Amino acid sequence: MMSVRWVIAIVAAVGFYVGAMPGAAAAATHTVKEGESIQAAIDAAAAGDTVKVMPGDYVGVPAGSSAAAIRITKSIKLVAKSKIKKGVKVRILPGPGQTQGILIEPANPGDPDVEKVLIKGFTVEGFQKNGIWLRHVNNFKLIGNESINNLENGIWPTLSANGSVKKNVSYGSEDSALWVEASENVRVIKNELHSSPTGLEVTVSKNIKILKNSVHDNTIGIGLYHPSAAGLPPLQPLSDNGYWTVSGNHVYNNNSPNSAPPGSMSAALPAGGGILVLGVDHVDVTKNLVENNNFFGIAMIDYCVAVDGTSFDCDINPPQVADTAPDYNRFIGNTLTGNGGNPPPGPFALFASDLLALGGTNNCFSDNTFTSSIIFPAPTGC
Repeated sequence: MMSVRWVIAIVAAVGFYVGAMPGAAAAATHTVKEGESIQAAIDAAAAGDTVKVMPGDYVGVPAGSSAAAIRITKSIKLVAKSKIKKGVKVRILPGPGQTQGILIEPANPGDPDVEKVLIKGFTVEGFQKNGIWLRHVNNFKLIGNESINNLENGIWPTLSANGSVKKNVSYGSEDSALWVEASENVRVIKNELHSSPTGLEVTVSKNIKILKNSVHDNTIGIGLYHPSAAGLPPLQPLSDNGYWTVSGNHVYNNNSPNSAPPGSMSAALPAGGGILVLGVDHVDVTKNLVENNNFFGIAMIDYCVAVDGTSFDCDINPPQVADTAPDYNRFIGNTLTGNGGNPPPGPFALFASDLLALGGTNNCFSDNTFTSSIIFPAPTGC
């Protein structure tokens, strides 16, 4: 039998050999100070490294053809040494010709997805398009960031998977403060989202969890929209779309005028909506507090039901996906109060209520607390 001493010696030798192998070097940390280039530090970092950024304002310097202040194409941890609530910030601001704030994507079209990215503690402000935009990224974390007045979308994971968007603040967009699109297995937790046409939007995605967010002072608080409202085609097969959980959120005072550009789907959204389930299937809406939204608290509507006579009229705009009815959705244990008291003028007034449901089959409404409701047809899914 081999002695313990020999076992220890062999293990130590193997460990030394593995540690000396190329690629086994410990990840490095690169520190960026105000006046230095964040992009240069990212470019110099190896995959798996951390780039730590000290407080200050950082104006993006155009590099090559990138329209982003910061472009990430590798596994990296980008960490701001900020205390946003105390006013100590690392601000990313646009340089000449830059329309995107932080963009994470593969280096070239068709390359494998970017793996393992962390973005933490940044304030991204004043970009014409998106604040933090991910596309083709797997295993990501966006934690404690702030998106301010980035005019298309504040935070936008698209074509990505296995991510967490947690404890961010986003406001001042002309589309969505936070939009999860064409993505899978994403958790959206404890964010504050406000002052946008849609506070939190989800389209053509699978297995999305929306938990404990504060969504307020938007046109629509949480919008779960039919594929025809998305910029990308639905997941294939179609059965892969849906399976979203919306639970424990506080959705309130979403009565702001719609600031979306004319002609967009977002521009057709009426003010005063809390949670809108628009023509999608397999959504669980549970244990949310939804209050003081002037038109409705929670609404589940067929995409082709135009409650104002024009919006989402499928005779005018045929849908990309023929099935527009909301089916197999569950609304359980929600508290709705003070909704529907001041709807927009016109036909909207007929539908003002805490709980509104028009169309669909096999939907369940159970143990909700509300004062007023309009549900047609009667639910059959409980």
